[in-house]
Parts: sequence; C-alpha cells; structure tokens
Amino acid sequence: MTDKTEVFPPYRCAAAFADGSRLTFDGLTRDQARSTMEAAMEQHGDIGWWDWVTDENYRKGEYHKLIPPPTHLPFPVFDLTDCSTEEERQKALQDPFEEDGEP
Repeated sequence: MTDKTEVFPPYRCAAAFADGSRLTFDGLTRDQARSTMEAAMEQHGDIGWWDWVTDENYRKGEYHKLIPPPTHLPFPVFDLTDCSTEEERQKALQDPFEEDGEP
C-alpha cells in the first residue's frame, strides 16, 4: 500500500522561457495561474511559448473534475426521419416493451 496523495489545483498553464526552462504554473483561478507565470519572467527571461495544460488531468488548463458532465436527456429520442407514413410514425413512437413486443 502506498501513501501517495495527489493534489490537483483548479487551473494549470505551462510556459517555455528564454533561459530554456519549461515550467507549469497553478492557480485557484485562470488569472492567478497566468499571473504566476508572468511573474516568473523576472527569473527566467521572456516567455517564448505558453498554453493551458491538456493532459490526463487537465483540459485546456481546467482540472477535468471541475468540468460538468454532458447532459443526459431524461427521455429517449425517437428518430422518425425514415418513417414515410403516419402509421410507421405511430408504430415507431410506441413503447418497445408493449404487448406486441416489436421495437
């Protein structure tokens, strides 16, 4: 058993600096992460490249568990585009578990 705790801040960006260092910067807000990155220019020189982190834990700089899941419809969606007659439409709208047993 390992006692390894990982902490993932809400926002993370990465930057490459003039001195050749490549670093990541975290924050509780996007502005905080970006400000920390910009403050590092005093020690590392100008920023040559930066972007929001995308990896197994982050999507465009935002921790993946902060992103709400896609909505789920509370009801089934029926596609009636292949039905050419009103009878076919009504049949397609029937509950598939009704007595006739046909979907």
